[in-house]
Amino acid sequence: MADPEPFTEEARFGGSANPRLAKTTELWDENDESYLVEWWKANFFIRKPILFGTWDGVFTSCMLNIFGLVVFLRAGWMVGNAGLLLSCLIIVFTLFVGLCTVIASNGLIARCTENSRGGIYGILTYVFGGKVGATVGIMYVLGQTICIALYVTGFAEAVVLKFDPNPTNHWLLRGIGIVTVLLLTVVALFGVKYLVRLQLVLLGILLLAVLDFVIGCSIANGTSGMTGFNSTSFRGNLYPGFGEKQSFFTVLGVFFPTCTGLMAGVNMQGDLKNPHNNISTGSLASLAFSGVLYYVFVIFLACTVQKELLLSDYMIASEISWISWMFLIGLYIASLSSILGSLYGAPRVFQCIALDNIIPIIGIFGKGRGANNEPVIATITVSLVSLCFVLVGHLNILAPITAMPFLLTYAAVNYAYFSLAMTEERSIKPESILDQYNTENTPIIKESEPLNSSESYPLLDAYLGKEERRVYWHECLQSKWLTFVGAFLSGLMMFLIHWLFAILTIGLATIIYFYTRTTSPGTKPGASNFVLSKWLYRVVRSLIHPLPAEEKIVIATETPEMSYKTMQLTDENTDYQEREKVHQSVVSEQIET
Repeated sequence: MADPEPFTEEARFGGSANPRLAKTTELWDENDESYLVEWWKANFFIRKPILFGTWDGVFTSCMLNIFGLVVFLRAGWMVGNAGLLLSCLIIVFTLFVGLCTVIASNGLIARCTENSRGGIYGILTYVFGGKVGATVGIMYVLGQTICIALYVTGFAEAVVLKFDPNPTNHWLLRGIGIVTVLLLTVVALFGVKYLVRLQLVLLGILLLAVLDFVIGCSIANGTSGMTGFNSTSFRGNLYPGFGEKQSFFTVLGVFFPTCTGLMAGVNMQGDLKNPHNNISTGSLASLAFSGVLYYVFVIFLACTVQKELLLSDYMIASEISWISWMFLIGLYIASLSSILGSLYGAPRVFQCIALDNIIPIIGIFGKGRGANNEPVIATITVSLVSLCFVLVGHLNILAPITAMPFLLTYAAVNYAYFSLAMTEERSIKPESILDQYNTENTPIIKESEPLNSSESYPLLDAYLGKEERRVYWHECLQSKWLTFVGAFLSGLMMFLIHWLFAILTIGLATIIYFYTRTTSPGTKPGASNFVLSKWLYRVVRSLIHPLPAEEKIVIATETPEMSYKTMQLTDENTDYQEREKVHQSVVSEQIET
């Protein structure tokens, strides 16, 4: 009798690895009769859960968050201060940190598919436990909230500078920002279905604005400091000329928020058809495409505009464009779409933290509405907090503040992957009965399962119940050492950009962590039991005093055949005199007195 076919997740949920597919409607499902109804007859207040793919969900969301406002308004200012060479280096640093974080998040998602809620919070909770996950999750939400204020301030700045190149009323800028936040909050509350459909159109308009900029640089007529492609402009912009109170790291702090939208795909994990592949492919594609566009902007501006104009005019990219109003539309769309992306991601992470009740004081923010459980209260709260940062009123001040929570989050994500990889390599299974015999952290391996130092992590996959899973092309990029460097570089950049903001950010995270330890002491620990301090100690010690070969306890899969021979210990044994007399008995006699 033939063996029955194995029961898979795909069979269980109707051909898809995502259990939500059993009761959801795909975004572009041609069999969905709701698309045959005229839009004015549709019921906009009854929603069905929607699942997205790589390009209609992850790529568009990441692109609209990564390639946005800062590039349009500060690319020329960056070239004017740092010069073309250092500007390219700033882009390399930004993209490298982003690439490490994307690789780490992809590897974590591949191993944490059973926890699809909460995006970054969900995977960090799985690796480190609820207390660390909630702490980093709150900091990520704070970063997204400040990011809303950053984008709103940039949008208001672009509107004001279009009509007044030298504005004196800064409260006008703040007023435009406040109104924009309130209006977009209402838009975000309508749900993800229409937001994502609209993003496809917004991305197309954004790319038209880039094309308009390229054409404008190519046909510049050489007036008002815009020289067109000119060797004199290129040589003048090749080297740095930092303005007052500016340096390489202050410029890096202003530019780095372009990389804060990388986790947009991870935040959609619960709304995707195949989260692992969709997030990996979409995030990497958006990062690569955005990197190309970054270089297009800085190179074209360095070759076509004089340094003095780059330093003094934030709207220079608009002025050099072929059709100025088309570029402005792209600028406004980049700002608004980034705001909507943050208004979509941050409240959902906040909602998941509240639902897990790790921080009881925020429990009310877990309430949702509709089939997609949209976080209405959390969205309103995020919007109100962002209004406080809108009052700062200057993009160059908000940018480094925004970078701090994101760099802390990226450091945590990179270290999470490294920690989980090291746990697997040491073959220590959490909550194993063998741990009680492993007090010296001695690796325990099975005779039939030799220690595997590759990046596939078969032992951990077996522990997680995923011995057989599909391997995707992007998994070849996963490297624990690359993510370890990414974690270190993220932490270092915090202090190099602004040491005071870095200390305040880490201090706030520490307070939240100890608060969660007080309110939720029994939170389940994470899957990783790797301790960095012990590992560093062993590494340093091995460099000073080389260690002997690592001891391993081998557990045989079968009982070996053994023969026994009995022998009596007498004085005829050659080693009789050297043995301790532990088996002898002494008879004590009571002496009468």
